[in-house]
Amino acid sequence: MLKSSSFTREQLENLALQGLSYADDHVSDPFNIKEVSERLGMSYSYFYHTFADVLGEPFWQYVKRHRLELAAGLLRHSGYNIGEISDHCGYATTAALSKAFKQHFGESPLQFRKILELPNEKRTIQITQAITSAAGDIPLSSFFSYDRCERVTLSDKILYYSLISRGQNPIAEMVARMTHFTGIFQKMRMLYDIPQSKIITGTLDSVPVTNYEQLSMYAGIAIPATDYKTLIQLEGNFSYLMKKRIPGGTYLRLPLPMDFATAGIPMYDFISRNCKEGIFKMSGNHFYISLTQPNFSEIFIPLLRKHY
Repeated sequence: MLKSSSFTREQLENLALQGLSYADDHVSDPFNIKEVSERLGMSYSYFYHTFADVLGEPFWQYVKRHRLELAAGLLRHSGYNIGEISDHCGYATTAALSKAFKQHFGESPLQFRKILELPNEKRTIQITQAITSAAGDIPLSSFFSYDRCERVTLSDKILYYSLISRGQNPIAEMVARMTHFTGIFQKMRMLYDIPQSKIITGTLDSVPVTNYEQLSMYAGIAIPATDYKTLIQLEGNFSYLMKKRIPGGTYLRLPLPMDFATAGIPMYDFISRNCKEGIFKMSGNHFYISLTQPNFSEIFIPLLRKHY
């Protein structure tokens, strides 16, 4: 166990982010703060204070909020019942989820599922539209069509990523910093000769639920989980990167002749509209945009098996 004086400020920030990454990647699993702090080589007390200092809220408050917001996202976009959502979000029983959910949102899960438009949803869309409006008046509706989607089967992936927003204006930070981060991950692809990898961007959070200022936007490189040699190399050389499992399965793939900033708002509208109409349901909140070229991207939306 390292002493607090052993860490620089940069290392402390990275360790706090590693704790956040662990909580996100184990959202359905039981764990406690002591287990996480020991994994990071810090005392319980020091990790507790470091996380709150760096990220602005206590670790367990983040875990609870994150799980409940992801549950709310599943209520919104998936076809899971409340019991299944409880399992996915780390609650032992439906009653436990329902109690925590009502305390946090002021509505039961069943009542929440009936809300047509959430306050955060409207506000996030308005802010994002204002930021990305510089992309121009491109007629987008014809591109965001279910008929243009292809069903594809993807393998399990391991995502190595960096958060590109930690301030009060996550979408603006994402737009301003994306070129820098994609350049880093492009160099990694070339250095390790992994053309089968994808450079992707998305959010750890549930977009219609999480407060705009608390959205965690990321950029990263997704590696097939069976590419053990590359994964071992990345673990050794890029330990500062955060890590997340992205489950395989059936996805909708939607190719788009535009960059990620232009695609963002119509992508969310496309997902929300089709889920509401029952055209498809999602298996989780892990949809993402693959950055294939500067002005070309692909959206991948995980599909719920029972709605194929």
